[in-house]
Amino acid sequence: MADDGVTASRVAWTILVPFCLALAIIAVVVIVRENTSTASDDVPAAAAVDAAPTVVMEKLTFAPGTLTVRRGAEVVFDNKDVAPHTITADEGDQDSGIIDPGSAYRLTVNEPFAYHCAIHPSMTAKVELEG
Repeated sequence: MADDGVTASRVAWTILVPFCLALAIIAVVVIVRENTSTASDDVPAAAAVDAAPTVVMEKLTFAPGTLTVRRGAEVVFDNKDVAPHTITADEGDQDSGIIDPGSAYRLTVNEPFAYHCAIHPSMTAKVELEG
C-alpha cells in the first residue's frame, strides 16, 4: 500500500507541475501583450492622421529634441517614462507643473520656446515654428 500512495503522489505532481508552469507562461504572455500595444492599435486611422504633434518623455529624454509646428498648433507632451516630468520654459513663465507617468500635457504654441524638465534639468528640448 505504501507504493500506491507514492504512485498517486507522483501522478498528482506530474499533472500539477506542468499545469502551473503552463499557467505562469500564459500569464506572462497576456501581460506582455496588454502592455505592448502600438499607437496604431489605440487610435483609429482617421484620428491618427489628425493627431496633434507629440513630444514623448521617455528614458529621461524629450523626443524629438526639436519639434517644428505651425503657429497655434496644439502640442501633446506625453509622459511614457517611469518618472514624473515638467515642461518648463527656459525663458518666460510657461510651466506645466508635474506630469505624472502615463499622463499628458497639452499646450497651444504661439511662440517658439526652449524648455527643460525642472525635476531632471539635463532633459532639454525646444519647439520651433514653421516659416
